[in-house]
Amino acid sequence: MVTGTQKVRQILEDGQQGFAEVVLMLENPVTTAEVYTMFEDLRFTDKGNIVTFMAEGGTHLHMHMDEIKEVRFIHRMNEQGLPSYSVWFMGQDDQPALRVYLRKSEKAETNQPRHDLFMRLKEKYGETLRLDS
Repeated sequence: MVTGTQKVRQILEDGQQGFAEVVLMLENPVTTAEVYTMFEDLRFTDKGNIVTFMAEGGTHLHMHMDEIKEVRFIHRMNEQGLPSYSVWFMGQDDQPALRVYLRKSEKAETNQPRHDLFMRLKEKYGETLRLDS
């Protein structure tokens, strides 16, 4: 049986194949942190329960994949009428532990393949994927 942690890892590895330019967003009731990076250098611990997102200059974020209760694939139009793509990793109390937003690429030719990848993942995993404890 595939565990929730393994499913989260598979989603991250699937995204590595083409998400490219992203914003990693962490938020709590009083602060928000945004890290602009490429979705390429993901490192998983030997135990397999933690992923580290590496960004340029040594900035990095850790996520305990075994604490993720749900993953949401969100596709909508933003205020400017442009498509918005994000993957929300939900933790305790139905709050996002981490949100990954796909940024509009400076290279227009890469936007369609990223759209296609996101839609394939949404189709593969569903709009909302509940994970076992």
